[in-house]
Amino acid sequence: MSGLKNTLAPFQQWINDKEQWEDLAGYMRQESNLPGPRANLGLAESFAQLYSHSAVTEIAWDLLLVWANIAEADAGTNEPREFLPFNAVCAAGAYYGYAEEERRCVIQAMIQSAMNDSRWRMREAAAMSMQNIGEFDFSLLRQLLDTWRVDANMLEQRAFVAALAHPPLLKIQENTVYCLNLAAGIMEELLLSTGVPSDREHFRVLSKGLEYSLSVFVASEPEAGFAMLRRFAESGDARISKIVKSNLGKTRLSKKYDQQVADLLLLMGLTRG
Repeated sequence: MSGLKNTLAPFQQWINDKEQWEDLAGYMRQESNLPGPRANLGLAESFAQLYSHSAVTEIAWDLLLVWANIAEADAGTNEPREFLPFNAVCAAGAYYGYAEEERRCVIQAMIQSAMNDSRWRMREAAAMSMQNIGEFDFSLLRQLLDTWRVDANMLEQRAFVAALAHPPLLKIQENTVYCLNLAAGIMEELLLSTGVPSDREHFRVLSKGLEYSLSVFVASEPEAGFAMLRRFAESGDARISKIVKSNLGKTRLSKKYDQQVADLLLLMGLTRG
């Protein structure tokens, strides 16, 4: 199998032949880089490319459904088998722009499930899947987010900002402004809440996502971005201040926008470091 690495032709055969699915699964597990800190994202991208067209067969579609439904009990965190549902969710996003409405609805449910998965890598798959949608057509991703954000929980909100903190999506100013507004809305919700929510783990996950993603948006649209950070820097809320400080410490802001960063830190009564 090692001779097939990074070769798409055998993959195309495997996904369209149920009798070869196990060979494909074995190869993906073998080349997953799991257990380990970083899965084989190059292989995941190559696999997703197999679904970046409109002619996905029923058999290839069924493979995504089978893999996406592999539960944690059968594919725990950092196990090689976890790479299978991870790839299925990422590939579903690559296919979304080409899919008919019925399959799009299934993909939406697939992504939402992954956003709420207890496995962190599956939550990353949800974000990457949305990035694939956004790279195909940002308006499609925006439609999804505008629908989901109304009743989104903290894990879903984290997935939104993680997906949007993706430089290829921020090349157009209108997209970046949308990202800033969505992130600001999430920050406002946190500010209006009292103390740490009862689900501390979900709050931690959301906070971690916000602690880096805001800086990506600000770096792409600094005038509006720093105005947003200033608004939250003035809040006096310890939870919000921690998020703002973390973003100000990111190199993408601290090196290029030294004075703006220093001003906001001073406003919060903080120093560098």
